[in-house]
Amino acid sequence: MNDIMDMKISGSSAMPGGEYRTVSISGSGKVQGSLRCESLRCSGSARVQGDVDCAGKIRCSGSSRVTGDITCQELGCSGSTRCEGSLRANGRVRSSGALKLDGSLEGGEVDVSGGLEAGEIRCGRLHCSGGARVSGGVEAESAHLTGSAVIQGLLNAETVEISASRGIRIGSIGGSSIRIYKPTQVSLLGLFHGSVSCAQVGDIEGDDVDLEYTQADVVRGRRIRIGEGCSIGRVEYSESLDAWDGTVGESVCTGEGAQ
Repeated sequence: MNDIMDMKISGSSAMPGGEYRTVSISGSGKVQGSLRCESLRCSGSARVQGDVDCAGKIRCSGSSRVTGDITCQELGCSGSTRCEGSLRANGRVRSSGALKLDGSLEGGEVDVSGGLEAGEIRCGRLHCSGGARVSGGVEAESAHLTGSAVIQGLLNAETVEISASRGIRIGSIGGSSIRIYKPTQVSLLGLFHGSVSCAQVGDIEGDDVDLEYTQADVVRGRRIRIGEGCSIGRVEYSESLDAWDGTVGESVCTGEGAQ
């Protein structure tokens, strides 16, 4: 890319799409067509009418909108980013601002301390201490949710850890090890009413399932513990069940020798 120019917009300007080395927008810029570059930084207002293909990092601390798909190595959003297509990152995706995708998100690691909206998520590691809303499902190696998360489909991960709260609403959870635990910090409103909010899940299925402050229709697993604050309609277990009194409506042993 030695003969390829940089793109720098510090005022108000419209530039043609194409191939650039580094792209920097600190003013108000419009890119008319798909964009290929080595790196992209936006601290102003940017609109790309097409796809973005970035070989390196994308950093947005301003406001950006892409009408197509985004492909990059890493993406960091501390401002506001809207993508009307899908986002694919080989490395890390971090949202401490507001990241909204009409399509899917695929990344090596997804870290949400701000806001994220997506159609579905596929990643290695998912950590959400902010707010995430997914209209489809989530596929990950591990998922750790300490903020709020609304996942309408299946959350499927080898390891799932969730801090229970009213902001957790998930269609179903599947994995090897699933743990939903009482939050370490309780809101002043919760202390006043003497209660802790529950995570709301449709179905849960895993090998080892450990639940606190969870409302679920059905829980299936090999080794299951149902702790304080739970309300479970039905439990199906194959090896062991340890449940607090009054937390389970119906329990069935499905292991060998079960009647």
